[in-house]
Amino acid sequence: MQKKIDKNTTATKNTLDSSTESTDMDNVDKIRDILFGNQMREFDRKFTQLEERISSDLGNIRKENALQIESLQTFIESEIEILSSKLSTEEKTRIDEMDDMDADLKKNVKQIDKKITDAGKSLDTQSREINQKMLKQSQDFNTEMNNQLEQIRKRIDSFKQELSSGKVDKSILAEMLNTLALQINAEE
Repeated sequence: MQKKIDKNTTATKNTLDSSTESTDMDNVDKIRDILFGNQMREFDRKFTQLEERISSDLGNIRKENALQIESLQTFIESEIEILSSKLSTEEKTRIDEMDDMDADLKKNVKQIDKKITDAGKSLDTQSREINQKMLKQSQDFNTEMNNQLEQIRKRIDSFKQELSSGKVDKSILAEMLNTLALQINAEE
């Protein structure tokens, strides 16, 4: 119970202290109002005007900023759209150029393949022709050589016969001379 009484007493003291303080504050406020009242009201009026002007200027600045931001946003969007269009056009152009280059390259590769194939066929044909010419020349040369060998053999045989027939004549001549010598010796 004692505690309840202490609490009530403390609460009463606090309210009395608060009311005394608020009365003191009111008195101080009244003294201030008497001493500085006109100046304070003038400052309050000037602060209010300043606040209104700052608020108005700030509102105008916000409106201008909003317009500038909107204008800048519109400009950026239009520039992005233009750049996107240019990029798309450039991409299509490059793709077309790459397709053209690819087609040209394929065409050139086909032409080169055809030329290589034609050159191979031509070389094969020329090689066969050269082989046939060489074979024919070889056969002609062999035939000519055989003909010349045959002619040489015939000449050799002819010379051999002439020599053989010439030797026979010499042996007959030798026999005759021998007989003649014997006859001459016998006569002497």
